Amino acid sequence: MIAPDLLRNPARRFADAACMVGEERTLTFAQCDRRADALAAALAERGVGPGDRVALLALNEVEYLEIQVAAQRLGAILVPLNYRLAVSELAFIVGDAGAEVLIHGPGQAEPAAALGVARTLHFGPDGVGESYEDALAAHPDPERRGPLAADAAACILYTSGTTGRPKGAVLSNLALYARAAAHGVELHISPGDVFVQTLPMFHIASNLSYGFTYCGAANVMVRAFDPMGVVETIARHGASHVLLVPTTINMIVNHPVAAKADFGHLRTVLYGASAIAPEVLRRAIDVFRCGFVQFFGMTETSGCTLLRAADHDPVHHPERLASAGTDTVSFETRVVDGDDRELPPGEVGEIVTRGPAVMTGYWNAPEASAEALRNGWMHTGDLGYRAADGYLYVTDRLKDMIVSGGENVYPREVEDVLFEHPDVLEAAVIGVPDDRWGERVHAVVCARPGHTVDADAVIVFCKGRLAGYKCPRSVEVVASLPKNVTGKILKRELRAAHWPSGGRAVG
Repeated sequence: MIAPDLLRNPARRFADAACMVGEERTLTFAQCDRRADALAAALAERGVGPGDRVALLALNEVEYLEIQVAAQRLGAILVPLNYRLAVSELAFIVGDAGAEVLIHGPGQAEPAAALGVARTLHFGPDGVGESYEDALAAHPDPERRGPLAADAAACILYTSGTTGRPKGAVLSNLALYARAAAHGVELHISPGDVFVQTLPMFHIASNLSYGFTYCGAANVMVRAFDPMGVVETIARHGASHVLLVPTTINMIVNHPVAAKADFGHLRTVLYGASAIAPEVLRRAIDVFRCGFVQFFGMTETSGCTLLRAADHDPVHHPERLASAGTDTVSFETRVVDGDDRELPPGEVGEIVTRGPAVMTGYWNAPEASAEALRNGWMHTGDLGYRAADGYLYVTDRLKDMIVSGGENVYPREVEDVLFEHPDVLEAAVIGVPDDRWGERVHAVVCARPGHTVDADAVIVFCKGRLAGYKCPRSVEVVASLPKNVTGKILKRELRAAHWPSGGRAVG
């Protein structure tokens, strides 16, 4: 079987259209296509061949797409690196992947030098190793490569590591194509659309960019998120789509810039990565006044379910604002018990999924791969239930569930109530040790700008809206919550202050 790469087809169809848009320059589809071939030739000249790993350390730069495509055409495997990690963490990933080459972008010279990869190229004004642009210029008429083996590995995306050491999810050429094609179908992407990419490209969000590429749309790369900058970028480029996460949505709707923002061209706000409180979503719908689409999934799966624009109906179906939607094109998703038997509607179990976009396995981790992909299904580690109308509701991470006095408490349910409090900007709920109940519900909250939070008042507020055993028994007010690069709250860091070493398993 063969699979198309991400660029050859749209480069033929939309050669002169904008493909990758950065702060300093724009590359057309034809330019990206030629540069990808030149890079493949340059890497081959440096001894890189099929199956070799090429690490990439960069912010959201216009070169990201051509580097991924060059790896595909060469049969090599791209390993995007999280630029926010410490050098020791980057070294673990580079070593685990066995990367033979490192490419780095502007501002990454210091960590790139510390990693000590023998063959290093850099683009931008500063860097270590060889000049990326000189390497491309040496191949003005590069070989046209292809076709691609569908089952060959195209990239290794390392998980965020919220539960410990990150694992490398291996994605095949088929998986990348399946993800891009599904996004194109589900989001009704058209040539000439403009997508603002605010999430880091080393993250699973890169698959969304590739979906827009495959359909002939432009990708506007945002190097660093700030509410005013993103709102201005949307207006300046006449964006049709923007990708945000609940944390950044909340930042925008609570920022003064939102009141006078120009969202006139915006058709869809895409969001995912973590749960969003219905109250935050309602405010966002009022502010952006466009369609919303939610992705539920993970690095290993991409978005396996979608809450589509038509489902964001706070008048006729307000309950669906708390839903993760229904299966994405090409995915099959189930809720199962501990023996992998499908559960009837309304019963909580683990969410599993399968389809061509799911990872092949974890790099160098056969046991973890077999466990995650047992019986042919990707086991997400998320708990949820299927409603009678087919909509999936995610209750929480399996490892985040609190057991208090023998009762299961799902933190997300409590967090949704906390977000309704007029003084609360952000909230996280964890289980902490309790001599009587085993665990008790503990809330960690941040105040809205200009507000203060009274911990006792928050507990009273929850008691009128939740069963007694679900209510926080203690509330901690902090200036900010620890998050990873995609805005997921790091609950293991919140729990660390309450559990002794070797205590509760963390997620």
